[in-house]
Amino acid sequence: GLNAGAQLHWMLTVDPGLRDRIACILPYPQYWSHRLTGVAASDVTSLGCHTDLWEPRADRFSALVDRLGLAGRAAPPRRPADVLGPILPEIADATGLPPSTPVSCGIHDSNASLLPHILGPAGPLSVVSTGTWVVAMSIGGGDPLLDPNRDTLLNVDALGRAVPSARFMGGREFEIITGGRAHAVGAAEGRAVIARGLMLLPAVEPATGPFRGRTMRWLPHEPAAGSDERLAALAFYLALMTAECLHLTGGAGPIHVEGPFAHNRLYLDMLHAATGRPVFRSAAATGTGIGAALLCAGDRQPAVPSEPVPASDATPSYASYATHWHRALDRT
Repeated sequence: GLNAGAQLHWMLTVDPGLRDRIACILPYPQYWSHRLTGVAASDVTSLGCHTDLWEPRADRFSALVDRLGLAGRAAPPRRPADVLGPILPEIADATGLPPSTPVSCGIHDSNASLLPHILGPAGPLSVVSTGTWVVAMSIGGGDPLLDPNRDTLLNVDALGRAVPSARFMGGREFEIITGGRAHAVGAAEGRAVIARGLMLLPAVEPATGPFRGRTMRWLPHEPAAGSDERLAALAFYLALMTAECLHLTGGAGPIHVEGPFAHNRLYLDMLHAATGRPVFRSAAATGTGIGAALLCAGDRQPAVPSEPVPASDATPSYASYATHWHRALDRT
């Protein structure tokens, strides 16, 4: 269900007459821009997000489109900020919006989070978009270690460039381990976890991520549900999983964390310790909304509301914990 190319293959297999009824194929965001303007287009970031319909480095449709017999029926690719046109007269009548209201092509959600950062000063950086999925995207770093068995891939940014990316279902893993009962924990709880050598090893959600297929393990024992230790060890686990994703993408430079995990200080501190890179947290509720707004901002580029995470006095002990976590992982 996560792969549009696989969905199309399945649909065309179970409904042999479907191919003859298809007028146009377009990503979901562009379904709405089409409804609003009457113009059919495909956004390159939506095509480039694990659909198998796009070759990110070649900037063109993949051979799968032809193999599915859909050549000429995929809506033409456009950049997210391209204005497809004003709203249709019937939309203006129904909404009261001015008939000249422009509609941009639209953008994939994780790439909306990335957009404010790639419009800033040049230099390598990584953006970690957190939510149900944790998506790590790196720009201008080293050679990526892309391996489909470790859930790595190339996304496409709003400028049409290939972006090494890696992902895991961090938000879902958080819900599984907390059972929906979470509260804030801090440095004291982190120190207790380190002192006891308490660790959560991957994978909580074994179908995805850099360690998919592995069985989740607690060392040396599983802490009680809802306990401070459980939540602190979980924060460390999520940070170390994120650090592994960043390593696989060849990430370098500052790390910008968006979404719910940007408010988890133990996660941020461990991410800094495990990567040795400066970490910034977003002060916005969602980077996705800022990135979407930028599609219509023209030359106006609002500053990204982020702030540096101060270095923790516990960084050496956190880095040691990260080393022991990897050693324990290698032994399983």
